[in-house]
Amino acid sequence: MASVKLTDVKKIYQGNVVAVHDFNLDIKDKEFIVFVGPSGCGKSTTLRMIAGLEEISEGTIEIDGVVVNDLQPKDRYISMVFQNYALYPHLTVFENMAFPLRLLRPRMPNAEIYKRVTQAAEVLGITQYLTRKPKALSGGQRQRVAIGRAMVKDCKVFLMDEPLSNLDAKLRNQMRAEIILLRKKIDTTFIYVTHDQTEAMTLGDRIVIMKDGFIMQVGSPTEVFDHPNNLFVAEFIGAPKMNIVKSQLLKEGDKYYVNPFGSKIEVGGAKGKQLLAKNVETQDILLGFRPEHVRLEQNPSASNFKVTLEVNEMMGSELHLHVVAEDGSKLIVRIPTIQLNDKEREEMVYGKELYLSFEGKVMHFFNPETEISLLSNQESPQKSDLKQDVPEE
Repeated sequence: MASVKLTDVKKIYQGNVVAVHDFNLDIKDKEFIVFVGPSGCGKSTTLRMIAGLEEISEGTIEIDGVVVNDLQPKDRYISMVFQNYALYPHLTVFENMAFPLRLLRPRMPNAEIYKRVTQAAEVLGITQYLTRKPKALSGGQRQRVAIGRAMVKDCKVFLMDEPLSNLDAKLRNQMRAEIILLRKKIDTTFIYVTHDQTEAMTLGDRIVIMKDGFIMQVGSPTEVFDHPNNLFVAEFIGAPKMNIVKSQLLKEGDKYYVNPFGSKIEVGGAKGKQLLAKNVETQDILLGFRPEHVRLEQNPSASNFKVTLEVNEMMGSELHLHVVAEDGSKLIVRIPTIQLNDKEREEMVYGKELYLSFEGKVMHFFNPETEISLLSNQESPQKSDLKQDVPEE
């Protein structure tokens, strides 16, 4: 078990293409950290630099207090699970799991290899498959074998590079739960890469959200969901994504309001005072609110607004309503089906007019120029000279 520290780490490819910019992060012993972001954001490149599979252009990486920049992967005491499993098709499950142990020098006794492989197989529930070849296994079983091969080594850090991306949705959910249980059993430091924000939210103690090689925010799942630092994080975390609309912040007497779509929604006095620039009565903002925080209203009022339904996605326990406001803004509304009777559900068809509202306490506020949260002290990580042709993850 070990801590991991990245200080001013940068990766520059040929042609001066910067894939990772000044990456700084302290990972605690036994912490589960998730790197998440869209393809090409630098998350897998960062993981591969930690593993020693990519050279570092600048900065330092420490594992358990030791700088590992110049150490080979085998000397870093890490184990890694790859996206494509990387199993040897001609070897049995047992031999695939035993392979890294047979490479050790001095040679590990066969009895110890047998003990480690069978113990890992028991933890992962694949004991009955030890004599099979990979081609005789399902995708989920192959992934367990790949995880088992990483488990058998004495490692300080467990690295996982999008290990569930090749699985179907049902199996992905099952394996996600098994990784949570595995973490409790082996109790080591995990660094996990994914583009799936659901995996990030359910697995991580902390999430590192990346875009274009920059860290956009680091925090617990609750922190990044409830208090996004910027517009990118606000829209990336949450499904469906947060609605973002143009609005104004107004001061009338000692009260503060926003006015999306001609409505008038009160903002708490303390928050409004914090948001509105000094000696200003009106300020343009980007207003964010999540689909699950929107309510259906029966009648028009000053605090709600009218929309027209375009698409109704039936998701089982909830409806995802794609609507258009009177100014042309496209929004998504998430309504639990239990809140509607059968007739109301049947009436949710194209062209239906609805009245919506949301409360001031669920709103998020962003600067329309910098896209930074007006409630955050963060400075924008974006650089004007940032190259966009970052290598694919």
